[in-house]
Amino acid sequence: MAAKKKTTTAKKSAPKKKPVKAAKKPAARKPVAKAPAKKRVAAKSPAKKSAAGSKKKAPARKGPRVAKRPTLKRKPAPKKRVAAKAPAAPLPEAKVALELAREVARVAADKKAERILIIDTRARASAVGYDYLVLASGEADRQLAAIQEGVDQLFKPRGIRAASVEASPEWVCATWDEGVIAHFFTADRREEMDLEGLWRDAPRVLP
Repeated sequence: MAAKKKTTTAKKSAPKKKPVKAAKKPAARKPVAKAPAKKRVAAKSPAKKSAAGSKKKAPARKGPRVAKRPTLKRKPAPKKRVAAKAPAAPLPEAKVALELAREVARVAADKKAERILIIDTRARASAVGYDYLVLASGEADRQLAAIQEGVDQLFKPRGIRAASVEASPEWVCATWDEGVIAHFFTADRREEMDLEGLWRDAPRVLP
């Protein structure tokens, strides 16, 4: 028998594995510094043309020119005329009454009366009924009566008499038709009646 051929089953050698190359790691990228973002500037919109400028001027109409009316100036209102006050009418003369009033005042002075005063009341004679007012002060009723008696004695020879006489301890009032009235009273009664204040606007006459 033929010698058995040694069959060597050659072991198939496993294919050699190629060495696997290690995958290259991607190179680390260096961080790129970002440029700062530019601010976006809003584009300015073109300025709108004014309506008047954009519109074309209409051609002037040719025609007859109309003359402008002149402006009328208003005349200032006329000032109202204030009527001038008429001068006061002159007071009527009363010489007799004035002389009588002065004689009454002289008698009162002879009887030691005080604060003798004559007031001109002609401006209101039609309302009060006399032209002159005589005032005199005494200390008591006897003095007041003495003043009145002295006036009566002075006027009696001339036929002048008092139209009325009112007497009280503090006050004696006598009137004459010639336009004179006289008040003789005590100081307290005089202050109470205040005839000077009542006739404060009337002129005074020297005795």
